[in-house]
Amino acid sequence: MSSTNQAEIKTDMESNAIVRQWLNDLAYSAATWDLDAHMALVSEKVVVLGIPGVGSIDYQGWLKRRRNEFTKKLLHSLIHREPTVLSERPQFITFRVHEQMKDHAKQCIEVEKEVTLHHEADGKWRVVREQILNINTRG
Repeated sequence: MSSTNQAEIKTDMESNAIVRQWLNDLAYSAATWDLDAHMALVSEKVVVLGIPGVGSIDYQGWLKRRRNEFTKKLLHSLIHREPTVLSERPQFITFRVHEQMKDHAKQCIEVEKEVTLHHEADGKWRVVREQILNINTRG
């Protein structure tokens, strides 16, 4: 195997580890209703696109939603399946993931989305963009 291939594999492995850690931190902050820890994973420049009935939200919209969900203990859990890295650049990682959100009544919302993480100046990886691709509700 050439050194270039080894470097690509190492980078890909690092990106997968970063994505998995970020998803684990996101799920844990939601499960413990820790708004500060949750919002520390979100860039102040974030934009979420494709939200049915809303279109898009920014950082303040994300904060408002999560504050409501956490304060009222509406969000029970976030579960992430099949994260797949789509692209990586020195400061960015884009991946696709299936997210399952359960509320306190065990209603389930399944979201397929593309997420872009940005390695910000303080050394933290934060979500800077989400594109909702598909949403299904069951429960």
